[in-house]
Amino acid sequence: MPLRAYILINTQIGQTQKVVEELKKIEEIKRLDVIMGPYDIIVEIEVPHYEDISKLLLERFQNIPAINHTMTCPVVS
Repeated sequence: MPLRAYILINTQIGQTQKVVEELKKIEEIKRLDVIMGPYDIIVEIEVPHYEDISKLLLERFQNIPAINHTMTCPVVS
């Protein structure tokens, strides 16, 4: 059974749409919404193994320069 997690993303001012376009290229993202509040984007990801969450963040998310901060929330049930 795949593991799911929500990732909250804070972007640089005025760069949210640019980040959305980059995130749409990531196949592990199953849902993406632009939101209001302290974070700008929330995505739901699905990966086969717990270690893949870290790998995805380190290799894909951190390579998007307009992302300031992320918070990862793995689904437990």
